[in-house]
Amino acid sequence: MNNRVVNVLGALTLFCSFCHGAGAQQIPDAIINVDGIGFARMKDDEHMIVEANCSAFKAKVQGVDWCFSSVANLSTFEAATQDNGINKYLPFVGGHCALGMSRGNLAARGDPRTAVRIGDQLVLNGRFSVRTTFLEDTERNMDNARLRYELALATGNLKPNH
Repeated sequence: MNNRVVNVLGALTLFCSFCHGAGAQQIPDAIINVDGIGFARMKDDEHMIVEANCSAFKAKVQGVDWCFSSVANLSTFEAATQDNGINKYLPFVGGHCALGMSRGNLAARGDPRTAVRIGDQLVLNGRFSVRTTFLEDTERNMDNARLRYELALATGNLKPNH
């Protein structure tokens, strides 16, 4: 498998590597990642994707490495992390599909091509049609996704990244 680490920060999104799904018997990670590199994207997408340089521009946040294409993008990410520990570039509900999470599907992965900013949150869904459904009742879906994500972490149904 040819994994490609990528980054998009200029559009207030952050993408690295591509996805590795959890098996039926495995507890999914709280943050979608591959070999410790955070965030997933589908292969062969051309939405302003810029390859990141993990050997030169990398930050570790919540047990996951986040890679960038430039020192400016890395600095912006690190500065956001230092603001009360909240990083607006980290994906909502760990990069899982927000609609899936709102309905209790802990294995549903978000696709960064569906990224949309809702307030200070970077929200992903599994497909564009799913994003459309999610946005029909954004407030309720955000609340449900956040609650189910936190509950899944608290009950051990999602594995925290350390």
